[in-house]
Amino acid sequence: MIAIYARQSIEKKDSVSIEAQIEKCKSYCGDTDYKIYKDAGYSGKNINRPQFTQLLEDIKAGLINKVIAYRLDRISRSIADFSQLLLMFEKYNVKFVSATENFDTDTPMR
Repeated sequence: MIAIYARQSIEKKDSVSIEAQIEKCKSYCGDTDYKIYKDAGYSGKNINRPQFTQLLEDIKAGLINKVIAYRLDRISRSIADFSQLLLMFEKYNVKFVSATENFDTDTPMR
């Protein structure tokens, strides 16, 4: 199953809503089943967020094989955290895709 993760720390006029993030990510799912995880009102400075924690638990339980997020910073603004998460994803054979950036662990980077 694919996990769609969306996060928005606060509503700002120029920020992309959680709903818009989810819609963009859905276009990467095709006919594959997906589950939506969303954290409204949480910062990306760390990964201590309720739905993100649930996502990680579902990955460890073998329920998720791909994570799609609108942008990398929706997962974490910390490069160290993001790096550790990518290692964890690799350990559990989970691919990661950014819907708006050229970042997809399923294809070689150029």
